[in-house]
Amino acid sequence: MKMMAKIYELVSPSGATVALVVLLLLSLGISMALYAALVRRSERHTPFQTASAIQVPFAALLSTGVFALLFGPLFATTLQGFYRVELLDDEVRLHYLFPAHTVTVSRLELTDAERVPSHKGRWHLRLRTQQGDTYQSSLANDRAVLESWEGVHAYLENADAP
Repeated sequence: MKMMAKIYELVSPSGATVALVVLLLLSLGISMALYAALVRRSERHTPFQTASAIQVPFAALLSTGVFALLFGPLFATTLQGFYRVELLDDEVRLHYLFPAHTVTVSRLELTDAERVPSHKGRWHLRLRTQQGDTYQSSLANDRAVLESWEGVHAYLENADAP
């Protein structure tokens, strides 16, 4: 007899998409402003002062580095990870937004679920397998992570039904 799936949504897909766009635009805006300032500073120098002028390729490289340093860690700490957990009879499905895909893990493979604090009342749900694989959720509020952690914890303890 098949049981119904339990679904826990840690993060709103539309909210996560808005956050991604905001992070992207913020990081892009700062790096483009830096590029414009460096190029403008370089163009103000006369041809006889080229020793202290910043070359356009170097300005592009520097602004790209600033973009990566801003966007990369923010994305990795807030949006990277699964946003929804589905507990089925014999497997767990983890749904990701960026990039959109689903990972399926056998119920027998899962060994542990834990809540991991991040900052300002935000948490991650972390799942571990027997093989040592770790799956971490996107950054979510405490209530959503607590509910999903309790559900996964009960699911792992009770092998008869999700």
